[in-house]
Amino acid sequence: MEADLAKEYGVDLWDPAILARPWPGIRTMIFSLLDSPTRLRAVLTRR
Repeated sequence: MEADLAKEYGVDLWDPAILARPWPGIRTMIFSLLDSPTRLRAVLTRR
């Protein structure tokens, strides 16, 4: 998930500026990774 956030949005989850952001915005970005061809989606949709 961290790698996908960095690749798709340029987000470093350990950056103090990101850590200071409200959680709902980060959560929205995480859920949006499921709509794109990301590593997270591939792992969660394996059969």
